[in-house]
Amino acid sequence: MNEQNKILVKLRNEIDNIDKNLLQLIENRSNLASKIIKAKEGGDIFKPKREEDLIKKLLSVSKKSSPQFIENVWRLLISENLFLQGGLKISVGSSQKALDTAKWHFGRAAKIKLFKTNADAFKKITSGNYDAAVVLFKNNLKETYSIDKVCIKRLAITPVIGRDDLVKTVIYKKEI
Repeated sequence: MNEQNKILVKLRNEIDNIDKNLLQLIENRSNLASKIIKAKEGGDIFKPKREEDLIKKLLSVSKKSSPQFIENVWRLLISENLFLQGGLKISVGSSQKALDTAKWHFGRAAKIKLFKTNADAFKKITSGNYDAAVVLFKNNLKETYSIDKVCIKRLAITPVIGRDDLVKTVIYKKEI
């Protein structure tokens, strides 16, 4: 084996070791997420503001990885944990692009349905049938809405970073 091949074998072995370590860390993270839901005793599993803050924090400490890559990886990790905890039902208001972003954001963690208007999507939260609503980001959106005497609140904007392939959306949940 020539010197170049020896170097490649050594580097590939190092990558294989990192991959094993990453897998172990991912499994540890999933186990901790399961323990958290048990500690909540079946409480609310979806915390969009916490997710947004986590991704922003990771982006702020990253030195070399692309922001889009970091957000994609953590969206996958978070959505997988949400799926394992029972998943979500998400209503989307009036925009195919918002629907596309919601599908990216939630992955297999959610059953997602597009409605004709934002008001229709919001109404689904107040009825208790849906966990959250996702609507296209617009400057005229309010922080809170009162629908049928139920308050829904804006909790997060996704994706965290600007992207060409997705639109900015806002996640609303019923205030508990």
